[in-house]
Amino acid sequence: MNMNTREMTSSELQNLTWGKRHPVRSRLLDAQLWSEFLAINNEMIVTKTGRRMFPVIKTQVTGLCPGDMYTVFLEFVQVVGQRWKYINSEWSPTTTSDPATKNPFYKHPESPNFGKHWMDQPISFAKIKLTNRPDNPGQTHLNSLHQYETKLHIVKVGDPDDVQIFAMPQTRFMAVTAYQNEEVTKLKIKYNPFAKAFKDTKVKVEEKDRREHQDVYQPALGYESSLNFSYQENYNATTSDDWLSQYGGQREPVNRCQCTACYFVKPQVNHKKCVVINSSGQDYEHAAYQPSSYSWTQLGG
Repeated sequence: MNMNTREMTSSELQNLTWGKRHPVRSRLLDAQLWSEFLAINNEMIVTKTGRRMFPVIKTQVTGLCPGDMYTVFLEFVQVVGQRWKYINSEWSPTTTSDPATKNPFYKHPESPNFGKHWMDQPISFAKIKLTNRPDNPGQTHLNSLHQYETKLHIVKVGDPDDVQIFAMPQTRFMAVTAYQNEEVTKLKIKYNPFAKAFKDTKVKVEEKDRREHQDVYQPALGYESSLNFSYQENYNATTSDDWLSQYGGQREPVNRCQCTACYFVKPQVNHKKCVVINSSGQDYEHAAYQPSSYSWTQLGG
């Protein structure tokens, strides 16, 4: 072996691989996530100011010549010419046909660049913003209520005939100004890390509602501590009577009806749902006084 023979650099090895004319290939990353959205007819928001896509389109490319320059585009292909409508929980094409429009192209902001650059890391289109206004510079204009899917274009600089095009049908989606399918909304919240603020806001609103409910329906003093029992089929009536005695004995004299309808409002004349407060209690204002037992239905007022 010749000792003067030097080891080839990684760049030279890549060029040697390219010399074998390996085909250029592209693979959509997060394909499983895209498939989940595709199964429920994915939707993407388009706004006047522009909205980023989720999931984000990311691809891994191989087979480019490391030393050549390439420009990368993402094409948004309109699937059909008709508008769509969301009726009865599903998307259906309408009979309305819009004039054919030129498919919009998004040029990757890192273009042009060396083949090595495109192959060393995934090609991410996280900076795309979708808009429904044609006069927004730097943003991709899509027509609302139309269906699109994307194609990746890799064009060799200086040779416009050397173009590699890769279809990505998994990325098909409906352009909308507001989500129509609730399942799409749930999936976006579940997987989108930027939806955390929305989830936190929802939790705060629920917590606020819970506190307001407690303020309005504040239980009597000692109620929670006395209500330490489990719901069982064979509940002990004696224990129930003891609890009722504690519950009623904290407020007004026993000569007032202590059922919930009377307890929280005012005594009801000729009220039929009266319950025992203790062994000595007697209520003379009610004609139908029950001296020995009660039921949970009666406690409901």
